[in-house]
Amino acid sequence: MANLSVPANDSILALPVKHLVKHAPLFVDPATSVARAAQAMQEARVGSVLVASDPPGIVTDRDLRGRVLAAGLGLGTLVTQVMSRPLVTIDSDAPSFAALRLMLEENIHHLPVTDEGKIVGVVSATDLLLHQGKNPIYLRGVIDTWDDRANVVNYAREIGALVQALFNSGLAAVQISQIVSSLNDALVKRLVALAVARIGAAPTPYSWIVFGSEGRLEQTLLTDQDNALLYAEDSDVARSYFAALAKHVVNGLIQAGFPPCAGGFMATNWCKPLGAWQELFNQWIHLPKPAALLDAAIFFDFRCVAGTLSLQTLDDIVASAKSQKLFLSHMARGALDFYPPLGFFNRLRSENGRVDLKKGAIAPIVGLARVAALAAGSEERSTLERLNSAQQSGELLSREDATALVEIFPFLFQLRLQAQLQALAAGSAIDHSVVLAALSPMHRRHLKEAFVLIKQIQDAIRVAWQLDRLA
Repeated sequence: MANLSVPANDSILALPVKHLVKHAPLFVDPATSVARAAQAMQEARVGSVLVASDPPGIVTDRDLRGRVLAAGLGLGTLVTQVMSRPLVTIDSDAPSFAALRLMLEENIHHLPVTDEGKIVGVVSATDLLLHQGKNPIYLRGVIDTWDDRANVVNYAREIGALVQALFNSGLAAVQISQIVSSLNDALVKRLVALAVARIGAAPTPYSWIVFGSEGRLEQTLLTDQDNALLYAEDSDVARSYFAALAKHVVNGLIQAGFPPCAGGFMATNWCKPLGAWQELFNQWIHLPKPAALLDAAIFFDFRCVAGTLSLQTLDDIVASAKSQKLFLSHMARGALDFYPPLGFFNRLRSENGRVDLKKGAIAPIVGLARVAALAAGSEERSTLERLNSAQQSGELLSREDATALVEIFPFLFQLRLQAQLQALAAGSAIDHSVVLAALSPMHRRHLKEAFVLIKQIQDAIRVAWQLDRLA
């Protein structure tokens, strides 16, 4: 089997973050005034200083503007009064795109870099995005300043341009999807905050969840919505309030460019108290009927993006599926409903010269990874992390098969995004297919090898788990 992983590239975001560290860390004493700290930053030509407190903190140029000048504090104010801590840090060997994603998630512009627990420098958003045509940190800032839904109408266009710029820079599609998912999370949080500001404080804690590709952190260009709303205590007031909240946010997402879900999997339809969700999750696992299996496959990718309600009870219920062999068997058979387009002698089959990568390859891998994670008791959500868990557990997938899927999934993801961006540039409809004639001979060969491997793994699971005997 050929190595189908995405080739290495020279994108700045693909480099280990240690290569972006330009200066030794600049520390100041906790007794330092903000005036002296600003002077030290100016002399060193940096945008932040670290405070040698226990634990250490950080003061940035944004802090000097927002927490000192805008707050009317004097120049003699101590840095300890305006610093941020505990520090959000990243290991020096982590890829730079991980640093960018962390900045987006934490909404910060300066990130200390550590080596064996010691701070060796600080990278800024400017360091990360110096060579990028579109700036995700800037877009995150714009999201946080939106004051009404009318301002989100250009979001889909901005995301399309951002994805194209990141792709052109050489960043892998699976990495781009994590950055886009972080921005989508920020959008949802902002829309929820705007809705709460409009309709008032929530009567009980709640959680806004996403699932599907967004739940797995695998969304690039915007697709239809997959979201739901959970709240703690049921009451007439709560039902009315959260129905209004769901309507506000779903409509905001539509205006931002997220089409409504054709299957209705949106918070306007899926808005329930936590107890009702617990009953549903238990029913899906213990009564594996076709509709229940479909819902489980969709909702078990859930991830909370807004709200404070703990979903640990749902995580525990999902983890309990590990002991439910009948449920796992039905889920495994569901993962075999999508199969590669291969004919006799493993020849590629196409429709009008096109092959649907989602149905033929990506969906089968996503489904197999989901079941393997459930069988292993893993709480991972992304497909690659689930496959990594499968490598360790050996449940459903052998270590060799899981490793092979880890190699081919990024290749398929990359191939699909490339075709989608070409369609976007041409103003054509965006789908999940590729034109075989437009692929290079090497990519066609790798694609066929990927299809054959997926089919072999599916056939092996069908036999080992006796899935044809299921009613």
